[in-house]
Amino acid sequence: MEEIWSLYFPLLATGLVSGFMAGLLGVGGGLVIVPVLATLLELQQTADMQKAIIYPMHMAIGTSLAIIVPTSILSARTHFKLGNVDKIAASQLALPIFIGAFGGAVLVKMMDNATLKILFGSLAIFLSISFWTKVMIWRHGLPAQPARSGIGGLIGLISAVVGIGGGSLTVPTLSACGWAIHRAVGTSALLGLVISVPAMLSYIFVGWGLDGRPDGALGFVWLPAALTISLTALMTAPIGAKTGAKIDKEKLRKIFGIFMVLVGGRLIYDGVRMGGFAVLS
Repeated sequence: MEEIWSLYFPLLATGLVSGFMAGLLGVGGGLVIVPVLATLLELQQTADMQKAIIYPMHMAIGTSLAIIVPTSILSARTHFKLGNVDKIAASQLALPIFIGAFGGAVLVKMMDNATLKILFGSLAIFLSISFWTKVMIWRHGLPAQPARSGIGGLIGLISAVVGIGGGSLTVPTLSACGWAIHRAVGTSALLGLVISVPAMLSYIFVGWGLDGRPDGALGFVWLPAALTISLTALMTAPIGAKTGAKIDKEKLRKIFGIFMVLVGGRLIYDGVRMGGFAVLS
């Protein structure tokens, strides 16, 4: 419990910031939560070498997915009321996304901390590009099978591997298929639930009983962090949304894109320095 209380205020601040940014820019909190939580766990290990935390990135990703569950429920409920959910598109993508998300945790179990840092950092840099560019419409409507299932499965898999709700991938994909932005965001909110629930359960299962996890962990989900960040993020998300309606969000998205390049670059550097893709070689 002493370990948990020493991190209470950093976790509280993480929830406040991630919720505000999610409401302000419409980005998933996982882009903020995962690198911050992984860093906190690594610093905790340095402060107390008797408590070796072997899986900081695994814990950060699994906890991020657990946090996404309640936020996805509330977001999907709101968009349902607004009529922003495309039920046909959601039903066509739900099963492959579910399968991809469920398998993501199994894939992560095969990777070490360095590999996950490189993957998350690479995705952060890739997504930062979307904050600087406008999505081009490539077609109208989702592609036919098997391409449609392949796209859904890839969204679920990548989201589960790096601990995001999928909005950063689903919204640009639907927008490129001709969806209006409000329908793309609403449909993505529902599909975020399809991603987060099976992925979270998978992270609990594959991390069950392993040594090298912090106190209060359920598999690869750190419950104290999940509860603290969830509660505070839900408080600040509406504030961020109201603030976003009054300011130029495009400039802020570009600033956030620069921030993600710096974060991603740092994680890639750390991952390479730690040995890179040694486990996969």
